[in-house]
Amino acid sequence: MKKFSVLLVEDNQIYANLVQLLGGDRAEFTWCHNLEAANRALDNQQFDIYLLDLYLPDGDSIEFCRRINTPKKEDTITVFLSGETDLEWRLRAFEAGAENYIQKDIGKEVLKIKLDSLLDYQAKRLRALKHAKKDSQIQTDRTFRTQLDHNALIHFYRQCLNLNDINKFSGYLSSLMQSWELDYIARLTLTDGTEYHFKNNDEAICDMELELFNDLEANSANVQSFGQSTFFKYNQAELIVKNMPTDSYNKGSLIDIFHYVVEAIDIRLNEIAKLQHMDSIIQEIKEHLADRHDDKSLALVNELVDDLAAITSEKDLSDDNDDMVFF
Repeated sequence: MKKFSVLLVEDNQIYANLVQLLGGDRAEFTWCHNLEAANRALDNQQFDIYLLDLYLPDGDSIEFCRRINTPKKEDTITVFLSGETDLEWRLRAFEAGAENYIQKDIGKEVLKIKLDSLLDYQAKRLRALKHAKKDSQIQTDRTFRTQLDHNALIHFYRQCLNLNDINKFSGYLSSLMQSWELDYIARLTLTDGTEYHFKNNDEAICDMELELFNDLEANSANVQSFGQSTFFKYNQAELIVKNMPTDSYNKGSLIDIFHYVVEAIDIRLNEIAKLQHMDSIIQEIKEHLADRHDDKSLALVNELVDDLAAITSEKDLSDDNDDMVFF
């Protein structure tokens, strides 16, 4: 087991030798007999524990304690060794950042117990600090990953809002999947039964994959996981995402995200179908009006047709508006 590094600042050589003897089995000591030597030692090494005599030949160690604890060093502790028993000195030591105050007028056996207790305390602190930093890093990574996930999802939503060519879903899905280095297969089915199939890198979908869609669709569940893959469906949109993460947190987050993705695709498919249907009605009305006389009724119908055409234009039925931002 790695020993603690301890800076012992003590001008009494006999007492310094005693402390090093009692704690030598678990600590490696650097002994300094005054503050000047202690400052030089700090230039070369960071210590786990500081043991400070209160009175030293070149001053008291209160200010030294305050300096090494400003800013507070979480992975070190400072303990005073002193014959002073007045509460004032304990308060000054505490205010300067010390964690403990050991009186010198105690027997060797009690001093051994206090040193062992001090080393046990520091060991527990360092373990707790290590776990806390690890948990903090995990939370930081998750927060950062969540923000990236949200950004990718928002970008995909924007693309869906502007989409009029169903084939463009392929590129949008591939771009989305790159955020997590995932592979996917998608099947989009229109109301007239027309199917669109998409896969990473515009690869062709094989018969087995199509059969897999049919088998999974027969199950009423909107989300089904099998191995490292997950199947999602929302009415006309179906998606299989491969090589999903194995840890429950990341997998759960992605399941939520892709559930929204297939919903967004399905909504846009319905919107495209409605707009295309409206456009076909407009064309049909125009054909019926071509042979009629220009009377008032005809003018009203033409006005209605123009209004419908304006609606379809605003809803982005032209390829020129694919990059518009709707929010």
